[in-house]
Amino acid sequence: MDSSSNSESARESIPLERVAEASRILRPVLLPTHLLRCLALDEVSGYRVWLKPESLQRTGSYKIRGAYYKLHRLQRQRGATKVIAASAGNHAQGVAYAARELGLDCVIVMPERAPLPKRRATARYGAKVLLEGSCFDDSLAYALHYAPAEGREFISPYDDPDVITGQATVAWEVLEEMKEEPPDAVLVPVGGGGLLAGVASVLQQALPSCKLIAIQSSCAPGYARSWEAYKTGASGQLPLNVPTQETVADGVRVRQPGQLCWRITRDVVSETIILDDAQVYQGILFLAEEAKLVAEGAGALGVAALLNPAARRKMLDAGVHPDARVVVLVTGGNIDTLTLHRVIGRSMALNGREQALAIRIKDEPGQLGYILDLLRRKRATVRDLRRASPPGISDVAEIEILIGTEDERHGEEVLQELSREAKVHNFELLLNERNQKSETGTQTGSNLGLTSSIKLKKTS
Repeated sequence: MDSSSNSESARESIPLERVAEASRILRPVLLPTHLLRCLALDEVSGYRVWLKPESLQRTGSYKIRGAYYKLHRLQRQRGATKVIAASAGNHAQGVAYAARELGLDCVIVMPERAPLPKRRATARYGAKVLLEGSCFDDSLAYALHYAPAEGREFISPYDDPDVITGQATVAWEVLEEMKEEPPDAVLVPVGGGGLLAGVASVLQQALPSCKLIAIQSSCAPGYARSWEAYKTGASGQLPLNVPTQETVADGVRVRQPGQLCWRITRDVVSETIILDDAQVYQGILFLAEEAKLVAEGAGALGVAALLNPAARRKMLDAGVHPDARVVVLVTGGNIDTLTLHRVIGRSMALNGREQALAIRIKDEPGQLGYILDLLRRKRATVRDLRRASPPGISDVAEIEILIGTEDERHGEEVLQELSREAKVHNFELLLNERNQKSETGTQTGSNLGLTSSIKLKKTS
């Protein structure tokens, strides 16, 4: 990077005194989210890892910080009484809550497919919710058009200096809590870039040696693609406007980073990492099991990166060496129950801990009991069982069994034992197309709706 780029980033960054002021204003409003050590993540990643659990924050995410600080300043400086925002959910709740606390009239525009819990929570905080468009960018366009017609102040979810200042208090708290041994790296999920810009502003001024790692979904990689193009000197206008797709990390589904966010962060970020949904599932499951935290897809991106060997190699290339002190921002926990159930099921299938078996047996006493006893002896847990007799065949039945195993190796041992026993005890493991797509996590394990399974392997 050249010196002019460095000076521009420094010029655009939020001054530390403003971040300190925001921290004082927000302190009575926020819930404490003290750093949590995660020894299980240490073992997997090779780093010393701390989690910043903004999933436990008021409204379920860090977004309350930027929203409240922005509305507070609008009310004090300009006497604002009516506001509007566009959001897939977390910014919506932050603005709605802040507006209620400050006595402002609030309208929130959300995508039609925004998760129901986020829509309900936003309305519960007193905002009028309008559903417009299929994604955040559609809702944003509608809100920008709607705002002047009603004389409302538009509250950007990320590309606003006051919003960025509020988000910067996350990093301010991290450095306060780790002042004796500051972090070597901070992992930040990125959509529009407001949180990243806030963290970058604080680190650039207070801890420039700290590596800043931006994590994105492969379904919404606008920031990462822009940063890669910038680092390679590509010509053309940056940041890029990149189409998005449906993703479990819906909170970061943004086509293009904010212009201000981009200018603040592009020379401060050390590396970008892109993860697919299957990897994000693993992050959600790990947080639930090992850290006892419920995280939404976007909130689990940092943990998912540390679980992924390729992502860790990129961090190493960026100068984050083994045993480094790494802070992961768990940015939100607003995930609906059905999505969480589906994600956990797919996560367990992908890492070999849960799989669906299709077995054809003679429809006679003792056959099913023998198979279930065999599974018990092999320490496999039967989670679900369904039975259907094939059309036109009266003396056989197909049994579908969903089993839980310790890991992929244990699952293979169970399959091999079943395959051997099938030859002796006259039942059949069905190897057909229903199991062929299991590794993508896009299909259930059977036509009866059991969860997805790993591909069954023939044994001799």
